[in-house]
Amino acid sequence: MSRQPLKRFANLATIAAATLISSATSLMADSASEQQARCELSAIRDTRAAVAVQSIRSACNWLALNGGSLLHERSKGYYLCLIRELSGVQGNQAAEAIISACRRTNPF
Repeated sequence: MSRQPLKRFANLATIAAATLISSATSLMADSASEQQARCELSAIRDTRAAVAVQSIRSACNWLALNGGSLLHERSKGYYLCLIRELSGVQGNQAAEAIISACRRTNPF
């Protein structure tokens, strides 16, 4: 009995598994990217301070990548605070004060 059909089957199974893993990774990346975009759209809307916009973008990125992880649960409150409190901020000085307050009330 030839081992050739078994080799072919093993190769096909390997290719199929690699394709599924690649597709799943791509879907997760799209999902995180979409989640970050939705977060930014909802929080940045009327925000004019450059410091606030950058902090919101960073917080949305962090939450999209780590928000569901129990390992990062302690940090999550800080990033949620930034998004909630920086939305609509007009000046950099106010943004810096809010960032400092979020850090004090949500230490990691």
